[in-house]
Amino acid sequence: MFVLPDEWKRRGELEVAAQLVRGDTYRPRDIEGTFAWINVVKNVSDPELARAKAMIFLYLAEFSATELGGRKSEERKLTAERAVSDSLAQNPDDSFLWLNLYLLKNASSGFAAEHATLLQQSYATGPREGWIAISRNRRALAILPILDATNQQLAVSEFVALVGAGLFEVAQASLMGAGWMHRERLLAALERLDLPAREMFARALWNNGINVEVPGVSTPDQPWRRN
Repeated sequence: MFVLPDEWKRRGELEVAAQLVRGDTYRPRDIEGTFAWINVVKNVSDPELARAKAMIFLYLAEFSATELGGRKSEERKLTAERAVSDSLAQNPDDSFLWLNLYLLKNASSGFAAEHATLLQQSYATGPREGWIAISRNRRALAILPILDATNQQLAVSEFVALVGAGLFEVAQASLMGAGWMHRERLLAALERLDLPAREMFARALWNNGINVEVPGVSTPDQPWRRN
């Protein structure tokens, strides 16, 4: 009678976390009401449950940052930071949570150079994770000079991989945002891709009025005109 309810709660927690990873959404009050019990658990020794707890509190923190603000938002960020740190203590090979710990640290106390080690841990544990790269690459390019040589190369290679995977909008956002000051290095790195991929990316940029030179691709006279 005492064990089964906790097991049901655990299964529910894991399922909600899995759905959040898939991109499903919940009303925060539903999550808080259903999983209030997890807040009283100080030391979660189950790695799966610890990660589920981290995922749920990350979701709540993200929601509060956009919808609530103020003290409630700060409390949720701190709760999420503790949950993420607890999960990483049990499974330090979680690239996604290293990235999110980096973001939480910056959100709670502002960027500091020592936070870069958290982003580097994300690359060390998952250097070629496509779904993580969508969010991680522009963050890495924003602090590229602070990263060590190995992680700089990983960030550049990640940009190339985004282009190679046809994620042109994501790659363009990286290039036109924090990556713009490094555009020559990023564009030169595209030379390792097959020519068709370079041509398609160049056309996507030109169609958006971005006149840059992609290796091996001739620049049209009127790059803003769709052909």
